[in-house]
Amino acid sequence: MRKLCWVVVLALAAATLSAGAASAEPIAVCGHTTAQPTIHQGATGDSVTEAQCQLNLATKASKYTPIGADGQFGPATDARVRVFQRCAGLSVDGEIGAQTWGALNTWSAHPRKCSPTGTPATAQAKVCGLTEARPSLRKGANGVEVKEVQCRLNLAMDPWHYGPLAIDGDFGGGTESRVIAFQHCVNLGADGVVGPNTWAKLTDWSSRNAYCAPPKPAGYAIDGVDTAKYQHPGGAAINWTAVKASGVEFATVKATRGLNVTDEYLATDLPTARNAGLAVAPYHFYTGSAANTGAAQADRFIAAVKATGYTGKRAGDLPPVFDLERMDDGSGRCPPFATVTDTKAWLDKVEAAFGRRPIIYTQKSFLDACMGSTTAFAAYPLQLADYRQSITQPPLPAGSSSWLMWQYTDVAVPDGIPAPATADVFHGGQADLDRLANR
Repeated sequence: MRKLCWVVVLALAAATLSAGAASAEPIAVCGHTTAQPTIHQGATGDSVTEAQCQLNLATKASKYTPIGADGQFGPATDARVRVFQRCAGLSVDGEIGAQTWGALNTWSAHPRKCSPTGTPATAQAKVCGLTEARPSLRKGANGVEVKEVQCRLNLAMDPWHYGPLAIDGDFGGGTESRVIAFQHCVNLGADGVVGPNTWAKLTDWSSRNAYCAPPKPAGYAIDGVDTAKYQHPGGAAINWTAVKASGVEFATVKATRGLNVTDEYLATDLPTARNAGLAVAPYHFYTGSAANTGAAQADRFIAAVKATGYTGKRAGDLPPVFDLERMDDGSGRCPPFATVTDTKAWLDKVEAAFGRRPIIYTQKSFLDACMGSTTAFAAYPLQLADYRQSITQPPLPAGSSSWLMWQYTDVAVPDGIPAPATADVFHGGQADLDRLANR
């Protein structure tokens, strides 16, 4: 299921303009106006309100508390414009001209993280600027009050778990579903109706430095992340020090795929993540598109990871990971030549090379459908993928009695990673992780 994350990331990258580029057509992301004149401190009107609202959507992901969207271009707006211009790699002058408008249109519709990050500030009640009316609203409603709800939902909900709603004033099924998700997040009755309690919570969450996000699985304290070239949109680097500071303790980093692909960021990500203090493992994506290639795929993997300094025995080295899943061509098919024998050929050769029993990344459903519910891998530690929020642990393959890592989402964005990544929890405590990582 790592490939699902790649689809998300590629969609995000396609929707995101390069820093400083102007969009082809002005976009009223917040629903005020498409008029985008050059404005600076002292300006007033709908274009200022639209800019303030877009600034809030564009900078909250970088931990900036929303400013007031009141149509008055004062010092607070000037300061936030300069913050955004630094984030977007633009000339920092506090003036919103064509390039800043273009970047705002993109960043507000598809938020990104940037550095520097903000600090807590006084929460603002007027962050969308559309209306201060608070009527009860439900599916079928329309008008400016619905726009206010949609805008505030976009500010309140973690943008990497919940794609932005169109601020169109139409309370349809998408808006109703997002209201229900928000109500679940803030522990309200989830009826999809925006009444007084939902308005109050929505006003609070949208106006301060916090997002509602789906909870990670309960009871597992240690977090991990999985990365590949898809977490480097436009060649952006991962700040592994920031990843570690955000609470992530381990990472699996893509090394190779099949017989002929080495991930272009392996040589930097694997040693840099380890040097930042994370426990790290390289992983190989098994293709199974030709018969009896497991040993040759293992040879490529061994050479690629040894070239980074990985031995499997240093402090911080986790065992290598074998990614055993459906084809990554979008078809969802079983690899046509995947067999237990060929899989074991890779596992045995890599275990001999590093003296560590590999971890197998897979799913029960894959082993059931594609390998006849085999129990041949019951003795291997498992990284299991399952993104359902309705379960308390991933289902175990036949013969297995436990799991080691649970990849529970494909839309996590810890600090330091510029695009969505898959994330994991570890089945054990810090001492268990340290032992596994030779620490």
